[in-house]
Amino acid sequence: MGKTITISEDEVKKWNLNMPDEMLEAVSNRFKLLSEPMRLKILRVLCERERTVQDIVNEVSASQANISKHLALMHDNGVVNRRKEGLKCYYRIADDSIIFACYLISKSVVENLQDRLSWIQKVNNNLTT
Repeated sequence: MGKTITISEDEVKKWNLNMPDEMLEAVSNRFKLLSEPMRLKILRVLCERERTVQDIVNEVSASQANISKHLALMHDNGVVNRRKEGLKCYYRIADDSIIFACYLISKSVVENLQDRLSWIQKVNNNLTT
């Protein structure tokens, strides 16, 4: 993933104004798909490179049945691609925008927590002085 993505404020505003309800439904479904922590763990493993189901099972310490269920759902929704080679099935991320979205949300969460911690420290300092 060697891409640089730049999004202008105008593009975001256009998105807000031009998004039909059907597309909002599709976006909502994508967020629902990503709301499961196990699926995010799978994506984190797949960020590095294409992996077999067994590789993913080993990395996230979950059962093969559980991982296979999540991978099937992710595949059906276009989040991952798969290819068969003999008896093995290899998975990879189908759309890098998923990883960018996860990064942006993670960054936002960290910044929000830092702001809250700063506020708590300020309140604590005021109470102790």
